[in-house]
Amino acid sequence: MYLAKIIVSVSIIIWLLPPFKQLKGGYFLYFLILGYSDPMVMLLGSLFKLHPYYTHISVAFLLTLSVLFYNKNLNYKWIVSLVLLLILSICFGNKNTLLFSIILFRILVVLQIFIALANEFFSKHSISLYFSVLLFYEITVILKLTAVAFNYSTGIYLFYFSLAFELLIGIFFVFCNRQNSPLFKLPFFTTGHNLPPS
Repeated sequence: MYLAKIIVSVSIIIWLLPPFKQLKGGYFLYFLILGYSDPMVMLLGSLFKLHPYYTHISVAFLLTLSVLFYNKNLNYKWIVSLVLLLILSICFGNKNTLLFSIILFRILVVLQIFIALANEFFSKHSISLYFSVLLFYEITVILKLTAVAFNYSTGIYLFYFSLAFELLIGIFFVFCNRQNSPLFKLPFFTTGHNLPPS
């Protein structure tokens, strides 16, 4: 348990830093919300005894809005649908339904990041390390939340294990944003693929 507290503490500190790098040339709002979510969970839990799930679902909601905004897909229909899901989950949901709603929000985030990755690929004929790492991070979040949802006793160990791994991802985003992220050209596009004349 002592090791778990160390992991959580270090993770909180690390994820406070990426927003500064993402301020220009990155998903600044996404990283700002993400980076300060854990301190907010602790603060609200300490002051108002608010269950962490209520804060986490609000964070997941805001993260979804942020990636929709950066992908230029945010519109009235999305806002109404997401707000409705948030309100229904908070007002009528229990612990399990809140967790599944959080997972649903994060799945929407994954889909939007995948769209951004695909757009980068089709426009530049290359794979963005920035979006690839971000996509991988969100998938690990979904996996650990799913593990906790279906089997808390074993899922909580996966939660802390993945949290430790996510520290490396956090460090990556401290130094890398969308503008300076490496792009990996595929051999199919770099070596030329035109058919020889007949």
